[in-house]
Amino acid sequence: MPNISPQAIIEEGAQLARGVRVGPFSYLGPQVRIGPDCTLENNVTILGDTVLGEKNHVFPMAVLGTAPVGSGTVVSCRIGNANAIREHVTIYGGASSPTRIGTDNLLMIDCTVGAGAVVGDHCIFANVTHIGAGTRMADCTHTSGFAAIADGVTVGAYTFIAGYAGVDRDAPCFAILQGSPFRVRGVNTHKLRRCGFGDDDIRALKDAFRELFNGQTEDPDPAGLERLRRQKELNPCVRRLLEALERRSGEGTC
Repeated sequence: MPNISPQAIIEEGAQLARGVRVGPFSYLGPQVRIGPDCTLENNVTILGDTVLGEKNHVFPMAVLGTAPVGSGTVVSCRIGNANAIREHVTIYGGASSPTRIGTDNLLMIDCTVGAGAVVGDHCIFANVTHIGAGTRMADCTHTSGFAAIADGVTVGAYTFIAGYAGVDRDAPCFAILQGSPFRVRGVNTHKLRRCGFGDDDIRALKDAFRELFNGQTEDPDPAGLERLRRQKELNPCVRRLLEALERRSGEGTC
């Protein structure tokens, strides 16, 4: 059975699975569904058509599934399993498509996730990270404090965004991003090693990054892209990088 504080407000229609704990002064709207073994600390607010999976931990003053100002519609939000959503985090629900948070993510204090954004699995967002509406953050992305990702931007997997960086256009996978507007500073070697990538893959990615970016603020060098395309035996990680860059460049962005 759920363990609900008598000071919490649970609207009729909300569904709470076994093992859910709701702290005092929390509020759950009528369309909210909470999966097994979730913990909602005190003063948590969950609104709209919001669904949480199992074993999520939501900390005080977090607001999930709220509608953007002036939307006037019921919005939806889908959150996976085993996420830690820290104090003062705000996750806006999406109107045309749900805001989606994957599994095993950490959203630190005062982060914001915009309406309709999609966050993958195993991501870490440091304090006061802003993720814009419609943004896509791939698996294993990591930000430092006060990073800002613009609306509609895609950030590739295993990418690290430094503190105060401004990501105003699509960013490649496996990268370290720094500055505002951002510069590709190199390969996220430490993260790749921790995630089990081998030395051969990392070495191949470093060679490819030198060919494509070379520390510049501009988009990937077209001549470098063409030279890599012509290689007969391309490392699988480099091929993944090229496919992502080509897919996005077809839409007019890096």
